[in-house]
Amino acid sequence: MLFPVNPVTVVMIHGAGGGGWEYEKWRPVFEARGWKVVNRDLVPVHGGYAHTKIGDYVDQVIGWCPKNSPVILIGASMGGRLALEAAPKVHPVAIVMVNSVPPEGHNPRKFPSVVKWANGPLKDTIDSMPDSDQATIQWAWKRWRDESGSVMESLSKGGNVLSPTCPVLVVIGESDGDVPPKVSHQVAKRFRAMVLSYPGMSHVGPLLSRSAAKVAQDVVNKLSELIH
Repeated sequence: MLFPVNPVTVVMIHGAGGGGWEYEKWRPVFEARGWKVVNRDLVPVHGGYAHTKIGDYVDQVIGWCPKNSPVILIGASMGGRLALEAAPKVHPVAIVMVNSVPPEGHNPRKFPSVVKWANGPLKDTIDSMPDSDQATIQWAWKRWRDESGSVMESLSKGGNVLSPTCPVLVVIGESDGDVPPKVSHQVAKRFRAMVLSYPGMSHVGPLLSRSAAKVAQDVVNKLSELIH
């Protein structure tokens, strides 16, 4: 596939309770490739998280995508589901799913209207980031935010998500405690995706571990193969 003159825009979509900051270790690697990076924060609708639906986030992702250049969608955890839902409107040239919530859902359950993650115990962040250095753990701990219970329920129950028509790359942390690696492998098989697998890596490890920059470079390399 040959691109037009306009440069590629890579839209990086964060996970639940996080923000665009999750991709700060990835951004310079993609920019060094000559690609423009968009890693914005998803925001609640007027009225707050209790009134925010998954479609509100999908609309935001669509709004981040330029109409005059090729787009790559990258989604981590919740972001992977949002990338899949935005794809029919955005027509990306590739999608990257990073330890993504599967489109058919996983462990469906009820949530409160607002899931309280902001200002949580430091230990929770330490436990969730066993492959990260202390500076990154402290940095992330101060940035977690609350999340919409409705969005979390939609992620857990799954939805009618169309299979992508573009190439897909699935990044899997083999020690992911939130989305079982076998689930990610099943998604990759379903989408006939290329896979990058990392033994011992946690759920947030591809983005925030000590090896995050290497993972980012691996992703850039694979994308360059997929879209040219």
